[in-house]
Amino acid sequence: MIAEAAYLRAEGRGFVPGFEEDDWLNAEKEVDALLTAGQGAPQ
Repeated sequence: MIAEAAYLRAEGRGFVPGFEEDDWLNAEKEVDALLTAGQGAPQ
Protein backbone atom coordinates (compact mmCIF):
# COMPACT_ATOMS: atom_id res chain seq x y z
CA MET A 1 0.00 0.00 0.00
CA ILE A 2 2.78 2.39 0.88
CA ALA A 3 4.74 1.67 -2.29
CA GLU A 4 1.66 2.26 -4.43
CA ALA A 5 0.82 5.52 -2.64
CA ALA A 6 4.43 6.71 -3.00
CA TYR A 7 4.40 5.84 -6.69
CA LEU A 8 1.17 7.77 -7.22
CA ARG A 9 2.67 10.78 -5.46
CA ALA A 10 5.77 10.61 -7.69
CA GLU A 11 3.62 10.21 -10.78
CA GLY A 12 1.53 13.21 -9.76
CA ARG A 13 4.60 15.44 -9.74
CA GLY A 14 5.94 14.07 -13.02
CA PHE A 15 8.62 11.83 -11.45
CA VAL A 16 10.87 14.82 -10.77
CA PRO A 17 13.88 13.37 -8.90
CA GLY A 18 14.89 14.41 -5.41
CA PHE A 19 11.61 13.86 -3.59
CA GLU A 20 11.59 10.09 -3.23
CA GLU A 21 11.99 10.09 0.54
CA ASP A 22 9.28 12.72 0.96
CA ASP A 23 6.98 10.64 -1.24
CA TRP A 24 7.60 7.56 0.88
CA LEU A 25 7.22 9.28 4.25
CA ASN A 26 4.02 11.04 3.20
CA ALA A 27 2.67 7.78 1.81
CA GLU A 28 3.41 6.06 5.14
CA LYS A 29 1.43 8.74 6.97
CA GLU A 30 -1.45 8.44 4.52
CA VAL A 31 -1.64 4.64 4.83
CA ASP A 32 -1.27 4.74 8.61
CA ALA A 33 -4.16 7.22 8.81
CA LEU A 34 -6.34 5.03 6.59
CA LEU A 35 -5.60 1.92 8.63
CA THR A 36 -6.15 3.72 11.94
CA ALA A 37 -9.46 5.12 10.72
CA GLY A 38 -10.51 1.65 9.63
CA GLN A 39 -9.94 0.19 13.10
CA GLY A 40 -12.82 2.19 14.55
CA ALA A 41 -15.32 1.07 11.93
CA PRO A 42 -18.07 -1.34 13.00
CA GLN A 43 -17.82 -4.84 11.58
